[in-house]
Amino acid sequence: MQAEETGHDATREGQGMTRLGSAVATAARFGLGGRVGVTGPRPTGELVLYEFEACPFCRKVREALVWLDLDVLMRPCPPGGTRFRPERVPPFPQLVDGGQLIRESSAIVQHLVDRYGDGEVPWALRLGPLTTLSSGLASLALPRVRALASAAPNQPLELFADETSAEAREIRQWLCAREIAYRWRTCGRGSAKMAELAERTGRAELPALLDPNHGVDVRGAGAAVAHLQRTYGR
Repeated sequence: MQAEETGHDATREGQGMTRLGSAVATAARFGLGGRVGVTGPRPTGELVLYEFEACPFCRKVREALVWLDLDVLMRPCPPGGTRFRPERVPPFPQLVDGGQLIRESSAIVQHLVDRYGDGEVPWALRLGPLTTLSSGLASLALPRVRALASAAPNQPLELFADETSAEAREIRQWLCAREIAYRWRTCGRGSAKMAELAERTGRAELPALLDPNHGVDVRGAGAAVAHLQRTYGR
């Protein structure tokens, strides 16, 4: 019981740090991850990403996904994780696309823009060591939380959000720490998925967490994390 309480305290502290860290992270990355760029053909199957929230290399891939307006099934692999890490040993990130496994962030980004964009990597992702440095600084501003116990949902949750939102980051941090799979419906500025969200739920408000296991639609970090803790926390 004491260990579980300590885990909950660490998560709450991490969520408190995330809002300030999110602003720092967004500034360090020139706002990339908040808008849609040039898009191309859409995937014929589901993209699957093995990653964890505070990893600077994983952040680069998440930024590219928002830029290309791509959806992805996230399988969080936090330090100490046992749910998805055994499937894909480090390093992370790792992308599975149509049975093809791509490792290393730069290779993943290039694969994504070649296949689903115009072949041009956004300038903030092609600055070589400067990209790595700024992404690393952004990630240092965020809490690193090791894997915590949870109950896995039967169906993946659905999160409509961009990369830069502090509230979305709080939700992703919780999901990552608890190793809970979810479909990330990237919604940068200019995404057509805002209209889809409004049509499905009656409101275009982000971040939106939809839980098909319980028929729940919650908006904002506070309500989302409360639902997650109550339903899947241990």
